[in-house]
Amino acid sequence: MLQQLKLWLHNVAYKNRRSVRAGNHLQLPASSAQRMKKVRIKLGGENNRLLIGQNVTLHNCEIRLDGRDNLIEIGDDVRFSSGKIYLRSTRGQHIRLGAQTTVEGAYLLVDEAASIDIGRDCMLSTDIIIRTGDKHSILDQVTGERLNRSRDVQIADRVWIGRDVQVLKGTVLQSETVVATRSLVSRAFDEGHCVVGGVPAVVIKRGIRWDRRML
Repeated sequence: MLQQLKLWLHNVAYKNRRSVRAGNHLQLPASSAQRMKKVRIKLGGENNRLLIGQNVTLHNCEIRLDGRDNLIEIGDDVRFSSGKIYLRSTRGQHIRLGAQTTVEGAYLLVDEAASIDIGRDCMLSTDIIIRTGDKHSILDQVTGERLNRSRDVQIADRVWIGRDVQVLKGTVLQSETVVATRSLVSRAFDEGHCVVGGVPAVVIKRGIRWDRRML
């Protein structure tokens, strides 16, 4: 009872808001609940799950999950400092952030039949957009067939994404990749230990690894 009161007071003090519709599941351990500041969670739809690991730090962010049979999973020791995580209006898709990944500011969006996977110990800077679709349709003029279907985004363990990067549908980044500031990534890369950059991004340097420390 005392622990619940402390968490309630914490949520009031730090302006956390949470809405969970019946038939959905929120996993939020106390070690993470007490680290939340200015977090808005809205969990609707049917049979959706939001699983937050241990010692997760969430600040200044909004999480919205609806549709049906969808999953957002945030691994242990993740720090998400600012932004949005939206998984909406679809079925059977997911957004996963691996353990120990840090995000300074990002907008993650899934709203069609595709998913986002971000591996362990990744480092994302600010003003980053990661999305699996285009939000609107591009159609063949003659047949009316839609040409721009959504596709998964796959980011492996230990990827560093610089400031103001856009990661679009179909992107695959391998381990020990660095994405240069203000790049636009829109394809699958089959090699890691490299720097990619540009609009659209290409490999600009090979044979590297990165470290969070200034060595």
